[in-house]
Amino acid sequence: VVHCRCSRCFSFPSKRRIIKRPRVLTFLNLPEDVLFHILKGLPAADILSVRTVHSHLKYLVDNHSSVWAHASFQDLWPSPNNLRMFERAAESGNFEAAVKLSLAYLYNEGLSITGHGRAEVNGIKASHYFSLAEHLNVCAVPFIWLFIRPPWSFSGSCCKAVVYESLKAECQLDKAQKGSILHSLAKVLNFFEDEGKRKESLEMLEESSKQGCLISSYLLWENNRKAAMSDPGRYLQSLRKLRDYAAKGCWEAQIALAKACGNGNQLGLEAKSSKEMVSQIFQASLPTHRQSIFTVQKGMSEIMRYILVDWLVEVATMKDFSSLCLHMTVGCVDRYLKLRPVSRARLQLLGIACMVICTRFISKEMLTIREAVWLTDNSYKYEELVRMMGEIISALEGKIRIPTILDYKEVLSSIVSLERRTLHLYSFICELSLLNTSLGVYSPARLAAAALLLAKILHGQAHPWTSQLSECTGFSQEDLLPCVLSLHQKCFHDDVPKDYRQVSLIAVKQRFEDERYEEIGKEQVMSYSQLCSLLGVKQEDPAPSPLHRNVVEIQTFLSSPSGKRAKRRREDSIQDDRGSFVTTPTAELSSQEESLLDNFLDWSLDSCSGYEGDQESEGEREGDVTSPSGILDVTVLYLDPAEHCGQDSSDEDSLPGEWDGSGAPHREGELPGAYLTPRNPNPEGSSGYSSVNTASPTSSVESSPGAPPKPTSALPQGNAMNRELCQPHYLHRRQVKRKNMAEHTEERLNLGFLSL
Repeated sequence: VVHCRCSRCFSFPSKRRIIKRPRVLTFLNLPEDVLFHILKGLPAADILSVRTVHSHLKYLVDNHSSVWAHASFQDLWPSPNNLRMFERAAESGNFEAAVKLSLAYLYNEGLSITGHGRAEVNGIKASHYFSLAEHLNVCAVPFIWLFIRPPWSFSGSCCKAVVYESLKAECQLDKAQKGSILHSLAKVLNFFEDEGKRKESLEMLEESSKQGCLISSYLLWENNRKAAMSDPGRYLQSLRKLRDYAAKGCWEAQIALAKACGNGNQLGLEAKSSKEMVSQIFQASLPTHRQSIFTVQKGMSEIMRYILVDWLVEVATMKDFSSLCLHMTVGCVDRYLKLRPVSRARLQLLGIACMVICTRFISKEMLTIREAVWLTDNSYKYEELVRMMGEIISALEGKIRIPTILDYKEVLSSIVSLERRTLHLYSFICELSLLNTSLGVYSPARLAAAALLLAKILHGQAHPWTSQLSECTGFSQEDLLPCVLSLHQKCFHDDVPKDYRQVSLIAVKQRFEDERYEEIGKEQVMSYSQLCSLLGVKQEDPAPSPLHRNVVEIQTFLSSPSGKRAKRRREDSIQDDRGSFVTTPTAELSSQEESLLDNFLDWSLDSCSGYEGDQESEGEREGDVTSPSGILDVTVLYLDPAEHCGQDSSDEDSLPGEWDGSGAPHREGELPGAYLTPRNPNPEGSSGYSSVNTASPTSSVESSPGAPPKPTSALPQGNAMNRELCQPHYLHRRQVKRKNMAEHTEERLNLGFLSL
């Protein structure tokens, strides 16, 4: 059959149209460099979850240590379940994992190693991870010594001593690249009073300096400075060494160099060159930008930070800590708040943990962990404070010491001569500046210069800002005027905020009303309008501070030692009633009352969990702890043992159920205890959370000289057996009155330990 070639009879086979679809890209198609970058920013728990998704991801996680070196362990603590993950991350170079493992073993927190020789086992493991953390700490001053510094246990095994000996043995085997560890060992030995240990400390500093540890070189320079000052040639060479250390970035050397060059030609240079060197240090200071805290802390307000800093000032005043310690503590709090979110219920924990770290870092009178827990009204456990210390060191990457306004204040005070009252006013303004977040837009150097100018103006000095100050700081008087006006407004013009009890927060003012500051806090200063008129600035009513605008009722989120049961606040709950404040009476007590009081204080300390061997409480009991003056009438109330704050301690230090004494036997697990409660508490007479001014659990029970002995406590009515004092059998002796350090026996001093 022949067909025509028309379209009906014949047609070419149609071609199938193939639609090219775009290639689907998945997470696995990304380059390995991009995958590594993504994995490095994940928390450790999420990395384990990603590992189970695909074999390729499992290969990357298992075979590349850089993933674990940068993993985040925020809010995660070592435990038997995640121990292998922490160990792998630490060995891969993760600083946070190494720090938390070292503290977990040192304080036996989380891993709960039990059995004979626990201190030795924990000490050896802690020393390994301390060494690893210090090796990874390349940008900051060595810090591990602050955790193993004295006081050590006078009897039995001590984990701190084991860590020290293990690190020392490690350095003796191989001193290469051990400069930072040698520095830490030298710092520990420097706390002992034995001359042999002091000499060994200097030898370790010299070896550490040879290994390239900059801070060790500076400490050696400081130790040899007095000897070098007798010879002008040696002193000039010494200052040139100091200049080299300052040029390499040692902050302590920079401050010492600024003090030396501020008064004239100290380096053989022209006076102008010396002043330019000081000016460079001031001009290099950068603003702290405290306002950026609230971009991270969504539920936090300026008034909450104000209350926290005010409370820290009260603690520093009660414990007589230095102003530098206070400034460093607030600086650590602000830096942590800019890095990691903190719930309102944990703000006080953050503040007291920063103070524990800073007191250990710069002073001999450290705040022990047990006493820090007591200062928060036992709102937190011993273990929580240890974990928060690990979080802080990890987040700050070991950088505890940073420039503060107080450092620049010391330089300026060495350049110009100030009267004592003007110097106290200068310090007063510097501490007031800590309270206000808005002042963070200025650098610490500018704030220090403006505070000096304001103090001299308020005391009516004719030429408050000289040409010498202008050349040494690089700031003219006109440059400082905005900062001066802001300081006056925030420190003296604005109304003082009030807490939830409508009590003004004036802890700094009360601190400087003391006689040692010549009661400068009571001095009346000129008004804002008078200051503007004196400076020739057009007066404008300052805008109301956000701190005081639309003031609503402030709810409490801080706690101080109270007479009621210390509640654990794990959530952002509100405490309805703070109750009465606990205090140690200073009047003479009867033997029965003294026995009851001492047993209560012993229990309040011993019930806090810790680890065997690190008896920091021994240092507390032997040391001189500030106690308030005056006589406080107290009432002794027997409470149900389940309500006692000591019940929050860990199982490790749980108390036995058997008791000695003539009283009726208690039920198993029932603990008889007493609370000391003021009969007529008057919180209105104190500022903020001034309850921290009550005696700490380590304060001495002293008699008031010249005061007639009178009873200060009364037993409740009831069964006669309930009025009998019952002592637990774990107390082998009745604790005697605490003694001042000056009254220590010669035998105790010969032990060479620094008693705190």
